[in-house]
Amino acid sequence: MKKQFIFLGTLLLSLTSMHAQNRSDGTVLPFTAPATPPTATQQLLTNEVFRFLPGIVTQGTAFGFNDQWFALGEITSGQTFYGMRFQQANKGLTMGYTSATPNKPRIEWIHDGGSTADYLEFRVGNGFGSPGSPGANTLVASMSPRQGNTYFGEIDRLGNPFDDNFDDSPKVGIATRGQLGFKIFSDNQSSSIGSNIGAEIRVRHVNTGTGMKINVDQGQSSTGIFASVISSQNSIGVHARTNSNTTNSRAILGDAGSTGGNRFAGMFNGDVMITAGTFTVSDGKLKQNVVNEKSALERISLLRPVTYTYNQTDGIALSELDQHGFISQEMAEVFPELTKDVTQPVFDEDGKIVSDISYKAINYTGLISVLTAGIQELNTELSAVRDELAEYKANDKIRQSLVQDSRELTDYSMEQNIPNPFNDRTVIRYQLAPEVNQASITIFNLNGGFVKDYPINESKGEVTVLASEIGKGMFIYSLTRNGQEIMSKRMIVR
Repeated sequence: MKKQFIFLGTLLLSLTSMHAQNRSDGTVLPFTAPATPPTATQQLLTNEVFRFLPGIVTQGTAFGFNDQWFALGEITSGQTFYGMRFQQANKGLTMGYTSATPNKPRIEWIHDGGSTADYLEFRVGNGFGSPGSPGANTLVASMSPRQGNTYFGEIDRLGNPFDDNFDDSPKVGIATRGQLGFKIFSDNQSSSIGSNIGAEIRVRHVNTGTGMKINVDQGQSSTGIFASVISSQNSIGVHARTNSNTTNSRAILGDAGSTGGNRFAGMFNGDVMITAGTFTVSDGKLKQNVVNEKSALERISLLRPVTYTYNQTDGIALSELDQHGFISQEMAEVFPELTKDVTQPVFDEDGKIVSDISYKAINYTGLISVLTAGIQELNTELSAVRDELAEYKANDKIRQSLVQDSRELTDYSMEQNIPNPFNDRTVIRYQLAPEVNQASITIFNLNGGFVKDYPINESKGEVTVLASEIGKGMFIYSLTRNGQEIMSKRMIVR
């Protein structure tokens, strides 16, 4: 009997001790069926297993910042905190809200910021596993305790995930391995809601600001931004605008770094429309080795202007209309500096480069100065011809009087050379006055310089002129007698 009292006393003492340690109030309620239908209070009491007095539930032997402990409930220190706190040697994780900001619940990772500061991780897994064999899990996001950086993805180098330092590290970063890193889908099927904007970036700055910076490096076939727009009308891939009140503004700036090779600051696969002028750098202070164009007219005469239509080719948006211009390969023989070899990438629907196309292109703008020089040369030559013709007209009566036997000029004839223009040979037919069987057909350049003389020993016949004997350009050929011109015409050699 004594032993039974001792056992009962020990049991009561244990229950009393447990009650004091847990600071519980009341007893565990029985699981009884509630009324039908149960009230809210009945439903709550039915599901209740244990109840604590208002206050704090803790676990641990010491509760300092360097200790390991757990707390649940209300903690007052300056301001009152309601929630949970898990503390482990210089770092703690809290979840709840404070009396200072009761409407802003929060999860907070607290650390002393020392060299051992590590990241707050968010992971997903397939289970807790077993001792020595933890369950597999994947890192989803990490938060830095130093700069407050947040990284999404499987970060394998948390100390330096983007090859930068803490001062330049991004506030929000995404790192993926061969995956779609970031995607925005904005679904607006109602026009009454307003315009549909997938993302908006706004940067406020004092001096220099950049809305978005994209670096695509290493490997081949890289694309910084690929814009694909599909709509029934008014499709715009990229729309850039500058404020009209600002100076030194560029809506779009392309920088190839340097010229030469297959490098372009901009490439457009199709027609380009502008509403204002286009400008090319031409400041004298940026130039050296400046010399005047020479023999421009002669070089222009070697070009072959053509009309043509394009072969429609996959990957290149070519016009279907008749075109006017030159052939790049022919241009390269005369003006090689005005042609360039181009390799153009071909994209698939997702913006991936799948192949490329190579072709030759012409710098038509660079041809303008050559054409201008040719016009100036031609104008100089025509001015000289006008002066000579004026002189010929003034001395016409004198020249007529020097013709043998004072015969009329109508007794002589010299036809236009056939063909004209020519690039190999041409024929000039002539007829002299009666009883005259000696004369010459003399060729001069437009400056009046002697080129070649063809003696005539018959009163009627023809003279063959070879392009290889006089060169290329425009010439004047004259029928002369005793050194005096009787009549003149012009010929062109290509």
